[in-house]
Amino acid sequence: MAPRSRGRRSGSGSRGSSSLVLRGSVPTAESGPAPLPVASRSRGRELGLASLSGILLGVSFLPGPFGPLAWFGFVPLLWALEARRRAGVKARGLFGLGYVFGLVFFLIGTHWIALLSEVAITVPWLKYPAWLAAAAYLSLFTGLGTWLAGTLARSSGVGLAWVFPPCFLAVEELRASGEMGFPWFQPGYTQHGIPPLIQMASLGSVTLVTLWVLVLNALLWRALGRGGRGRAALGALFALALPWLWGERVLGAAPQGGGVPVALIQGNIPGEIKWSGRHQREILHTFLELSERALSGTPQPRLVVWPETATGSYLRLQLDQAFQVAEFTSRTGVPVFSGYADYALGPDGRPRYYNSAGLFLPDGTTSPRYAKRHLVPFGERMPFQWFLPGLGKIDLGQAEWTAGTEPVVFPSEAGPFAPLVCFESIFPDLAREDVRRGAAWLVNITNDEWFGNSAALYQHAAMAVFRAVESHVPLLRCANTGLTFVVDSNGRVVRQAPVFRAAVLSAPLPPRGIPTLYTRTGDWPGLLAGLAVAGLSAAAWARRRRGPRIDTANRS
Repeated sequence: MAPRSRGRRSGSGSRGSSSLVLRGSVPTAESGPAPLPVASRSRGRELGLASLSGILLGVSFLPGPFGPLAWFGFVPLLWALEARRRAGVKARGLFGLGYVFGLVFFLIGTHWIALLSEVAITVPWLKYPAWLAAAAYLSLFTGLGTWLAGTLARSSGVGLAWVFPPCFLAVEELRASGEMGFPWFQPGYTQHGIPPLIQMASLGSVTLVTLWVLVLNALLWRALGRGGRGRAALGALFALALPWLWGERVLGAAPQGGGVPVALIQGNIPGEIKWSGRHQREILHTFLELSERALSGTPQPRLVVWPETATGSYLRLQLDQAFQVAEFTSRTGVPVFSGYADYALGPDGRPRYYNSAGLFLPDGTTSPRYAKRHLVPFGERMPFQWFLPGLGKIDLGQAEWTAGTEPVVFPSEAGPFAPLVCFESIFPDLAREDVRRGAAWLVNITNDEWFGNSAALYQHAAMAVFRAVESHVPLLRCANTGLTFVVDSNGRVVRQAPVFRAAVLSAPLPPRGIPTLYTRTGDWPGLLAGLAVAGLSAAAWARRRRGPRIDTANRS
């Protein structure tokens, strides 16, 4: 708003008349440039605060010790959101604040899309629009989160510090759901490098860690505000210290020792060779040679694992290659678990193509095939074909796999295990289902060569760590170019291979921990957030029914 005139005349004798410039007037040489209206300056400051939060959260997902930035990364956004709430800004302004935050956050977080190799995308120039489109789409959810939190805080009379965590978490759950589900940047994942803090994932998955991050931010914001600073500061201290101390105790009581040795083979096959169709014999030779090297060690591994679509071929169906693998397993007595492309005829007589994995056994047979259940939208399959079947004919370079429907638990000397193929490792519910069906450990096979040595390589690997903590089972990760590693049941990396080098990683399987609350109960923090949003909505409705009242949530 422009400053009000107090009725002074604008004659030459009026004190201060030369500096008074009304909104819409033309500046003169004497008066200087017209100042921005107060509302415009406020909007600029709020958008700047939202952008600062976007930068902090975006950087917290980059490789390095940046996870603690997420502890206070939402604080500038909360300041801006509270200012807009108090000013009575309408829904569009509340949404826009979160959208700007998300746009900055996701442009930083997904910058690796613009670095994808030409093998990863059919039309190379599309990667730049794809980067912008991904950030623009994901920002819809952060905009929805700030709109929901700001609206419910104003209409329910409950302070923003109480409303923001459940509202934002509920929207994060929405972002992770369905065919387009993409939980890649859930704030809880920023804590992967702090083992004591991520132990709470055994209680409520990464969703509980995300809720903790949001609550800690709300408490710190209150501690820096005008009211209740001491209590909020004490609350923030307890929120940080108690999970950390509890996590240290859990780590101290974790089982020690090792079990049956398992070998992970990192072939380091460049994409332009792997998918050329001309080098399949050489690729298979590389994996067999590395596997021979693995079995020459002591103690000898009792299972060899190859990565997702290891040879770039229909390994199970191409007889010359299948015979070579069978010869290796029968001669050594050690089975090979590998990812491979596969197909089968559907009910209509047409082939269905699958991103599969299975065991090649020493008796020359193969195990039942596992088909990847959750496909990458646009990368492995065009989404929404159940609604518009013709979408599958659009060629953006996607593989057009068919999704599998059932988990498979495989037997081994190391105990029953279940695979998570590539993208599946970012979904807690898939790993939980595998463990509930009898898997004693998990193996994540992947081909992250697409990403190059970018942040995506490390972001993807960090999320897999949580699947071990959530169910207290060890997880082995076998990647074509890295990161290949062994994680114990508390999420600590026991052994890791160097990236972008052909490597053999042999290690005894870490022991399994005690059953977890999350494995038994599932995603209760997400359900709790949804109930909290429903309760706040009911309170807002009841408050409206009673008629207009003065906002009692001025102090959040």
